[in-house]
Amino acid sequence: MLLRTHEKEVAIISMQKIKVKVEFSGLSRILASVNDVQLSLDPQHTYTDIINMIAEKFPGLVGNVIAEDKNSLFPSNVFSREGKTIVMPEQFKDTPQDGETLILLSLLAGG
Repeated sequence: MLLRTHEKEVAIISMQKIKVKVEFSGLSRILASVNDVQLSLDPQHTYTDIINMIAEKFPGLVGNVIAEDKNSLFPSNVFSREGKTIVMPEQFKDTPQDGETLILLSLLAGG
């Protein structure tokens, strides 16, 4: 949206929030003690910001699923976007879409 004031155009940034749902599975579900959380974000928030918000809301995840810096996941943990694609660490600076569902997966292997 643009606002025109005496031959100047000023962009008005929408202050609308976007909603992102984070579903927990496996270890993250056990540690968070909930199935999911709804986050209300500013449109410029990134996946890194989401990790930080989750770390603040669920401190038990830090050091187990979320790295101590609260800005990244341990390598054996990933976000699945809509259960279809993986959000790679190099994409953590990207912004999620309104209504997006992220599934926090702990990839464990054993024998």
